[in-house]
Amino acid sequence: MTESNHDVAAPPHTDLTWISYGEFGKRFFVEAVTTDRIAAAVEGMAGKGIKIGPIGLGPGGLAGFVAEGSVGKPTISKHAGDDVAFDLLVPASLSVVLRLGQEVRIQVGIEIRLALHARAAEPLRIVIDIPQISHRDVALVVRAEALGAAWQWLLEPMGEVIRREVANRINLMTGEAESLRGRVFDIAARIDDTPEDTSLKFKWMTYNDFGAKFYRTAVTEERIASAVEDLDGRQIEIGPLKAGPKGIADVNATGKVGKPLVSRRGTGDFVVIDLRIPVSLDLVISLRRDNHYAANIEIPLVLTAKAADYLLIVVDVPAPGAEDIEIDLSAKGLSATVLSMVGGIKGEIAQQVASVVAEELADPSGRIVDVAERIQSA
Repeated sequence: MTESNHDVAAPPHTDLTWISYGEFGKRFFVEAVTTDRIAAAVEGMAGKGIKIGPIGLGPGGLAGFVAEGSVGKPTISKHAGDDVAFDLLVPASLSVVLRLGQEVRIQVGIEIRLALHARAAEPLRIVIDIPQISHRDVALVVRAEALGAAWQWLLEPMGEVIRREVANRINLMTGEAESLRGRVFDIAARIDDTPEDTSLKFKWMTYNDFGAKFYRTAVTEERIASAVEDLDGRQIEIGPLKAGPKGIADVNATGKVGKPLVSRRGTGDFVVIDLRIPVSLDLVISLRRDNHYAANIEIPLVLTAKAADYLLIVVDVPAPGAEDIEIDLSAKGLSATVLSMVGGIKGEIAQQVASVVAEELADPSGRIVDVAERIQSA
């Protein structure tokens, strides 16, 4: 099971704690970039061979050495005080043959310390960035207890050469295209199910920008339209209702929902999408006899994509009031005068429609995505 940086415990849907897109972006990185995932991204380093030399030492190359060995399995730990920075310790071992008239073999243990940082890059990528190291980041442990005094003067210059050569080789390993691609995660491609961006040129962005871009990528008109497309053609029945003075008229209506219309508002602090749901009804108003009307209704909804604790996408949709429901009534046949007798019929229908919509929107669970849970199961 993949390690998580947070034990997900979503708050009750009726008690959501809102956070900013920027905070969402930072938390996304904390949740997505774990030591387990970094270990998988750098595992290709283990077993890589290292060969140095032959290298001449001393005046006129009087002495020299050749070294050969391999990189061990890296270990990763969180960097103190930074949830998206990591310390990578890469071990290596070398078998060194020293030459000074004759040859002697010694073992050299190596520890290379690298700093890793999870960075955000456009259009919506996570990059495990490994800055280049210098020889100062390479520590040696030379096991040469049996060397005589005549050999001791070789250890310091040999060690300096080994540190520089190892630093150069590690920089080459981490800079290889294959290695770098293994440390790049294209979030936009995963959201949209499209081919990943394989470019290795990065334009960095802040976590705040990442969070905002994530929402604008994840919550689109197309996704909202897809989520509500099953409303198209849904049958509706309303009534019987009492209308008019003292409820003298009975009202019944049957009809269906049309194709919802989706449009996105301009840029702002939140992703806001307008959803207009058309409904066509055949209305029967019974007042001594049945009078038939056509009712064209539009239900306006405003969908706001919000972020909530811990790492939730919430599509917040306030229920419309009866005054927000748009209704156009037209008489069928010659009974238009009945409409003046039941002038409150629009209000009655609007109230009924608003009540049905409010009931449908009462449970927000279908409009909440637990991103932390999705990341853990990825």
